[in-house]
Amino acid sequence: MKKNFGRLVLLAAGAWSIRAIGPEASGLWALTTNLLAAVTIQAGLILSPWVLLVWALGVGLFWDVTTFSALGHHVLLIGGMATLVCTQRGWWVGASAAEQMVGSILAAVTYFVADRVLHGLEVRQWSWPFTLSISLVLASFVNGLASVALGWCLETGARPAHVRMVGRGR
Repeated sequence: MKKNFGRLVLLAAGAWSIRAIGPEASGLWALTTNLLAAVTIQAGLILSPWVLLVWALGVGLFWDVTTFSALGHHVLLIGGMATLVCTQRGWWVGASAAEQMVGSILAAVTYFVADRVLHGLEVRQWSWPFTLSISLVLASFVNGLASVALGWCLETGARPAHVRMVGRGR
């Protein structure tokens, strides 16, 4: 559990780094916000509820402070999304890769729209430009792929090294 917690913190830091370092092209930040959504989805699937609470508070507060957002904006967003995924853990575990990808895309759209609504409330400005909508769709597809890939990598890294695959007796 501690190893996964650390990995998820590093993945969230990586998503933040891409956002902080990356160019501010039209809608590019939508992609990096959705990378954080992919990490949040995996946190909801892997971490226990209490550890998830600590992770969401830590990552959310860090994201709020470093992006100059209202304090609690990302804590609420990350915590809400991670909790939603955590409550649906049984479905995610039993779903095929394609179903997980579709679930990730839907979760990313929800995450992004909730982020935009919270941001709109924060700055008291309601605008939804066309390029942002295109970025939403493209970034959500990337998130679906990234979330499934992250899940496979985290699952592979979580397997004990001493487990052997044994075939049926011949």
